[in-house]
Amino acid sequence: MVIAEAISGLGAVKTAFDMAKALENIHETVARDRAIIDLQKEILAAQAAQFALLERVGKLEKEVTRLEAWDADKQRYQLAELAPGIFAYSLKEGMANGEPQHHLCTACYDADFKSFLKRETWNPGRCAMIVCHGCGWFAYEHGSADPAHKGLRPTPYRE
Repeated sequence: MVIAEAISGLGAVKTAFDMAKALENIHETVARDRAIIDLQKEILAAQAAQFALLERVGKLEKEVTRLEAWDADKQRYQLAELAPGIFAYSLKEGMANGEPQHHLCTACYDADFKSFLKRETWNPGRCAMIVCHGCGWFAYEHGSADPAHKGLRPTPYRE
């Protein structure tokens, strides 16, 4: 029986040793799991950053395409004086491409935006006006300012 008890005691020691080793492995497993979680966080952050960069690149490519098209369109216009001291960009001769003759606001044109100028009559005084509804610019072609015109000023649709 002593041998059986000794073997049983050795088995218990072995079991305790295995359990201690398992505890050590548990510690290593926890550390490994933490490292994996940290790595996964870093991978997700990198993927989010990559996605944001891809979105930004897409937006920039669209902007470059828009600016290239606007640069080509800009070549169709030249600066002209519509009335004394009132300037606008007008279609060059032979560049209409089927469009009626029109004029573009100089401020909008310089901001890479195509905004047509519109002729209006403001009362009282039957003032002939040139108006840009893109940026809110206006000029008196004939007539003079009246306090009642304040309510007629255009509200810009772009900033």
